[in-house]
Amino acid sequence: MKLNNVYFSIAALGLSLSSVSMSQDEVSPQAAAPIELTGNWTTVITEDWRWRMATPPKGDYTSLPLNEEGIRVADMWEPEGDDANCKAYGAGNIMRMPIRVNISWEDDATLLLETDHGMQTRRFHFNPQDIMAGEPTLQGDSVAEWEGATLKVVTRNLKPGYIRKNGVPYSENAVVTEYFDSHLTYGEQWFTVSVVVEDPQYLSEPYYTSSSFKLLPDNNEWNPVNCEDR
Repeated sequence: MKLNNVYFSIAALGLSLSSVSMSQDEVSPQAAAPIELTGNWTTVITEDWRWRMATPPKGDYTSLPLNEEGIRVADMWEPEGDDANCKAYGAGNIMRMPIRVNISWEDDATLLLETDHGMQTRRFHFNPQDIMAGEPTLQGDSVAEWEGATLKVVTRNLKPGYIRKNGVPYSENAVVTEYFDSHLTYGEQWFTVSVVVEDPQYLSEPYYTSSSFKLLPDNNEWNPVNCEDR
């Protein structure tokens, strides 16, 4: 019996050492990144100009899959006094705004995305356990993973926001899923982010958009402005 116990202990120790070795050999999300997203980028708006560059008039819901409740809430919007509202800078719409973004690694498992206009900070956590659950925020809690050569980000725990600056709402129950893809266009580095906003409270179906950003040579044009000052 004692001999068997010795063999068992040795085997257990071997398994333990093997686990440690495997843990040490694991590649971090930063090291495993199949595409390069770090740097300074500017949005290039070639479509939906009148909805993205300016605040459209009340009741302009063209192309938006609003349900009856969504229309009712959107119809309550009044432009007077709403100029300083930051709701259009929430995760459900921030990448549609005319912004520049700076992307960097905060650590080897957290990608940081900062915007100039609106001065928003987003954290994409590859380790979900790093998220400290708390009160809802404009940018919510984002979990990231690599899917082939695509960065997938799923965001929950959001404050209510706008999917269009004229008061078209998404609720605190919305889930925002984003897919970041890198590509060369005209010999320059770009990324395109495809966004899906799901919100049964205000939307009759998922809302799909895509926005493209071009890499800048430096951060000379970086000029952060708070969303309340826009």
